[in-house]
Amino acid sequence: MNDGLADTARSLDKTMASDLLSIGISGLGAYQRSLAVAGHNITNVNTEGYNRQTVDMVTREPSALGVGFVGNGVELGNVRRVYDQFLGNEVTLRRATYNQADTLHNMAARVDGVLASESSSLSPSIQAFFNAIQDVSNNPTSAPAREVLLTEAGTLSNRFAALDNEFVRLRDSVNAQMDVMTADISGIAANIAELNRDIVVAGANPTGQPPNDLLDKRDQQIGKLAELVSVRTVAADDGALNVFIGNGQSLVLGFDAASLQGATGEFDPGERGITFVSSTASFDITNQLSGGKLGGLVDFRRNVLNPAQDGLGRIAVALSTSFNAQHRLGDDLNGNPGGDFFTPIVGSTPTALSSARNNPASGSLAVTIDDSTRLQASDYRLDYDGSSFSLLRLADNTLVDSGFTVTDFPRTVGSEGVTLSLSGSVAAGDSFLVRPVRSGARDLGVAITDGSAFAAAASGNAAGDNSNALALAAQQTQKLLGNGTETYQSAYGKVMAGVGVKTREAETNSRAQQALLNHAEESVSAVSGVNLDEEAANLLRYQQAYAAAAQVVKVADTLFQTLLNAAGR
Repeated sequence: MNDGLADTARSLDKTMASDLLSIGISGLGAYQRSLAVAGHNITNVNTEGYNRQTVDMVTREPSALGVGFVGNGVELGNVRRVYDQFLGNEVTLRRATYNQADTLHNMAARVDGVLASESSSLSPSIQAFFNAIQDVSNNPTSAPAREVLLTEAGTLSNRFAALDNEFVRLRDSVNAQMDVMTADISGIAANIAELNRDIVVAGANPTGQPPNDLLDKRDQQIGKLAELVSVRTVAADDGALNVFIGNGQSLVLGFDAASLQGATGEFDPGERGITFVSSTASFDITNQLSGGKLGGLVDFRRNVLNPAQDGLGRIAVALSTSFNAQHRLGDDLNGNPGGDFFTPIVGSTPTALSSARNNPASGSLAVTIDDSTRLQASDYRLDYDGSSFSLLRLADNTLVDSGFTVTDFPRTVGSEGVTLSLSGSVAAGDSFLVRPVRSGARDLGVAITDGSAFAAAASGNAAGDNSNALALAAQQTQKLLGNGTETYQSAYGKVMAGVGVKTREAETNSRAQQALLNHAEESVSAVSGVNLDEEAANLLRYQQAYAAAAQVVKVADTLFQTLLNAAGR
């Protein structure tokens, strides 16, 4: 009887020793993993895009004994990254808006600097040109004064051309940057799709542990994408992340990535567009993009570069038209009627471009300038819906004419100072881009080559007369643009002011968005960043816990040894 009780006691002792050993081993495993996670955090303290990780520990299911429940130690839950999705989305949004504003500011500042710089501004050349005319009016027969006038006219023409060349160079730069950025976006999209695949596969592992480092890499790719274009993400049930840009175009769906490609512009081959290319569709999304550096470039070209170049061309067309008209009213030094002083660009500058999407059998459009005083610094878009036309002024998206049909051509748009002429047929959906003044600054030149050909005298008067020279000099202060509201120099000031206002707005917005981005990043860092002091404390805490668990194992081993020794007696 006593031997039976002893056997039962030894059996219970062995069970207790076994449970204690299991508890100790569970602690060793848990704190060994905790030490590894803390070490992983510390070594990645400077890794871009890394979110600190933490170990979730849960109590093992207890064992039911006659006297109650006895615990069985600890087991690991998830090793999860500390990440706030709301804060992450805020950083993505702020990154896109900041990069758009910053890109717009940097590009607009280049135009602003060119227009306002003393060495490149148009205003000093206009002033010097009219001063030279005044000098000729003071001494109409002076050959040196006439030669100075030709020199100043050439300088003015060259200044127009130099400014236009700078605009063309900036346009080429925008085109090149857009091509690079579309390629970068396509590469990032492919990376996100591949990471989606890896994350879904890793998430299906039997342990159920989240692939934290892969999630960080994907978020980092989203951040890089947001630097280039605005991004919206939607998480799928399997762990993949769907990415949308523009007006909801799906750049990444699960494991499939679309791409962006630089393409020839719809109207102008020299103005690059952006094509969205997926496995099922391909279409232009240039005007649908916003945010990021790419959105900043599109914004700059549409709202700064195009208006500035159109504004400069408008002044050149008005100068050539008005000055030539007055010059032809006088006689030159040899008594001959005055001809064109400047190159007559009113017939060569206006252009109309057909959309690449037009019906191949459709005809063409032509534009002529009727009244240079009413010209606007803008392009226009003429659209045909199958029954009638509408003309949209692109500078301010104002509908300036509508409801006319093919039988109404030639169509004079008096408020804009132009007439449109249609050749051939049109089909529903056809569009045309009308550019009355874009190339005016490029086309302006000096038509006369001999100072004696300057018509200073009124028609029929002697060579010493200065009547026509005075009339020409008076054009400096006459309001010959803007339907009688602007002089040449005030029109140039309007161009500068428009660019300057846009530049200052972009600068202010850029600074504000930078502050918001910094705040959002600091908020993320406060939640997800690695704190070395905290991790060092964790190391000590986990190390002590590991040592204590090892002591539990040692105690369990001692119990086993005691039982073995007792059983051997």
